[in-house]
Amino acid sequence: MAQTKIWPVTDHLARCVRYIMDPDKTQGGKLVSGVNLLIAPNDWLGTTNQMNATKRRFNKPGGRLAYHMEQSFRAGEVTPELAHKIGVELAQELFGDKYEVVVATHVDTGHVHNHILLNSVSFVDGVKFHKPKSYYENHIRKVSDQLCEKYGLSIIKEPSQEKYQSYPAQHHTEPQSSPTVHSFIYEDIDKAVAAARDLDDFYRILTEMGYRVKREGKHPAIAPEGHRFFRLYKFKAGYAEEDIKKRIEEKTHSNFRVYGAWSNKREFHFYQVRFTRYFARRLTMRSLRATYLHYRYLLRSVRKESYPRYPSIGLRKEVAKLNRYSAQARLLVREKIDTKEDLQSFQKALDEKIHALNKRKWYLKRQLETAIDAEREAVKEKIEELENEVRPLYRERFLCKDIAQRSGVVDEKVQREKVAAQERLAQERSDFPWTQRQKP
Repeated sequence: MAQTKIWPVTDHLARCVRYIMDPDKTQGGKLVSGVNLLIAPNDWLGTTNQMNATKRRFNKPGGRLAYHMEQSFRAGEVTPELAHKIGVELAQELFGDKYEVVVATHVDTGHVHNHILLNSVSFVDGVKFHKPKSYYENHIRKVSDQLCEKYGLSIIKEPSQEKYQSYPAQHHTEPQSSPTVHSFIYEDIDKAVAAARDLDDFYRILTEMGYRVKREGKHPAIAPEGHRFFRLYKFKAGYAEEDIKKRIEEKTHSNFRVYGAWSNKREFHFYQVRFTRYFARRLTMRSLRATYLHYRYLLRSVRKESYPRYPSIGLRKEVAKLNRYSAQARLLVREKIDTKEDLQSFQKALDEKIHALNKRKWYLKRQLETAIDAEREAVKEKIEELENEVRPLYRERFLCKDIAQRSGVVDEKVQREKVAAQERLAQERSDFPWTQRQKP
């Protein structure tokens, strides 16, 4: 049984060649071969120079430098020599007519596996290798399975249905702890879908929200202000163009409007009045809480503008930062934390509580392994209750660490401002001595 995967190499070609030709991994270089390349024993530099010479000949030195493919075999099923023979035949069948390939078999781990490095530029006509993902599924894997059957090895009858997922699909399937560019884009797409009558109207709304839209190519793409284009087909499920079109058709009715950072102008006025009056009265306080309340008051200014235009992602990141400061201020007020000693004491008590809850959860998980069916559900419910109880405590611990870090920075800035003010005052008195009051 052989598993295969392939990925592009965009930098450090020499490092990649040196790695796959490592004599410690290839029985002193015996399990290294070249297809359309002259391979000298342990001469990774010469192999790299041959590939680079092909790139220079066709003036294509940049971009994707190579493609790295790995072919792994089941432990104990194949000898190193047979695995290497299969790797060479696979490279010859797939790329031997136009491309330079290095094939190396590694035997330093628990299972034998081949590394196949393909020069991205053809030595025949200079065309760069580029195949869609379907080429891997329908051709590379198919040829690999045929070679395994030829030499009496097992193959995977039912390959995993999970295909390669893009970065957004991998990391944004659930809400993230901190906002990202993709999370803001998904939020904007949701708002535009809710307001759009059809797909054209959807793109028009995105344009009004500050996005650039490109629809003329094979794959539609959008670009938020200050960022590059993102192709919709690479987004997670529900946010590709076909999914968006389906969502627009299925929705029945929506009166949603885009107002920027608030749902409506009334909410904007509420925030303006509240944070101008409420927090301004508390600026006379002199404690750690006062510092954060002051920050919260000042940073609310980013929301005091009534947006005729949809706010940029950069601005909304600042609002997210502001919300974190607001949560810190609420924590300080609720727990009556006025000094650093109070903060350290609260952190210590918080850590002890988190440790106790995690310890109880650990014992329940051990109990779950031996519990019978009738007891498993009850144990699972207890574990879920503990997880729900400890989750906000983790958030509070993060807020405390951020407060401790930032309060030191704030203190330093305050001290610098005090010293600067005293120096300015002394300078003014020396320049204008008559302004000083005479003692009676």
